[in-house]
Amino acid sequence: MSEIIVAKVGELAHGQRKIVQAGGTEIAVFNLADKYYAIENFCPHQGGPVGKGDISDGDIITCPLHEWRFNIKTGACADFSGINVKSFPVNIYGNEIKIIVE
Repeated sequence: MSEIIVAKVGELAHGQRKIVQAGGTEIAVFNLADKYYAIENFCPHQGGPVGKGDISDGDIITCPLHEWRFNIKTGACADFSGINVKSFPVNIYGNEIKIIVE
């Protein structure tokens, strides 16, 4: 496992996201109410860029291809039980936002 710096605190305003490459994976990093979350930017349905979708209900993101919905905090699919996008732990060290990737 390794920690990768993905942003600086304050770089992402509330409700914003940033798409980054980390460990060979495209990851969407979100600021929800000044807490940071990270999920893989790959919808398990047909590979859509889930991290680029619309955010609703505070923590639900909708894949722009076929409207599958996922919880940003957990990666769990809101529509189909047992389906997830991978989520990544996020740590704040000083002014740096880091994610842990395998």
